[in-house]
Amino acid sequence: MIRLLLGLLIAGNVVLFLWIQYGDSRRDNERQQQVRQPDFGEIRLLREIDSPEPPMGEQPALAADEERESPVLEQQSSYLPEQVLVESESKVEAEAEAEAAVEAEAESEVAIIYCGELGPIRSRNMAEGYRRILSQNEAANVQVEARAGRETTGYWAMIPALPDAASAEAMLKRLQAAGLEDLWLIRNGELENAISLGLYTEERYAKRHADNVRNMGFEPIVMPKQRKTRVYWVVFSAVEEEVLKAFENEKLPVNAVLRQKDCKQALTGN
Repeated sequence: MIRLLLGLLIAGNVVLFLWIQYGDSRRDNERQQQVRQPDFGEIRLLREIDSPEPPMGEQPALAADEERESPVLEQQSSYLPEQVLVESESKVEAEAEAEAAVEAEAESEVAIIYCGELGPIRSRNMAEGYRRILSQNEAANVQVEARAGRETTGYWAMIPALPDAASAEAMLKRLQAAGLEDLWLIRNGELENAISLGLYTEERYAKRHADNVRNMGFEPIVMPKQRKTRVYWVVFSAVEEEVLKAFENEKLPVNAVLRQKDCKQALTGN
C-alpha cells in the first residue's frame, strides 16, 4: 500500500514538472508573435514635402549662373575695401591738417600773459598807483601786499670791522693822521669795531668819497644803512605783455625791482 502511494506521488511530480516546463515555453512564443514592430513606411521631413527638389535638368543652369557671378563678386571684394581704406586715410589726414592749422592760428592770436611782483615800495599810496597801471586789462589780477622788510635810509662809506678794539683804535689814528675828518669808531652792535667815513643820502656820493680814501692807501667799502619797516609789494597775474611794455617807461621807486615771468612758467616753477 505504501509503495503504491509513493509511486503515485512520484508520478504526479513528474507530470507537474513537464506541464510547467513546456507550458511556459509555449506562452512565451505566443507573446513574441503578438508583439511586432509597427510599419511606419518611408519617413520624410516636412520641408522636403513643402519644397520639392527641382528637376535634375535645372541644376547645371544654376551652377553656370553662379560661376558667371563669382568673378564679379571676387573683383568687388578685392577692390572696394582698398578704395574705402585709401579714402578714409586721406580724409583723416585732411581733418588733422585742418585742426593743426586752426590750433596754430588760435595760438598766434592769444596774447602772452605774465605773472610777477613789484617791490619793495615804501608807501602804500604809491603801491596802489602801480596796481592801477597793471590792472588795465580786465583779466588781470593785481593786489597790494604788506610785508616785513628793511628800508634803506642812507649809505655808509666805512672801513670794515677790525678783529678787536685795539686794531680799530690804531686804524682810527692812521686815518686821522692822513687828514681825514668826521670819523666815527663804532664800538657795539652789528658793525662793532668798524670805522664810519661818512653817511650819505645817495649811493653815488658814498662811492665817490670811498674812492678818494682808497687813493690814500686804505680799503674802504660802501654799504647801505637799513632799518626794519613795513614795505609793500604789488603782486600781479594774467597781465598782458603790452601793459608791461608800457609800464617799463614808468620810473620805479628807489630800490624797487620788477620780477616777471610767463604765467605757465610760474605755475610749473621754472
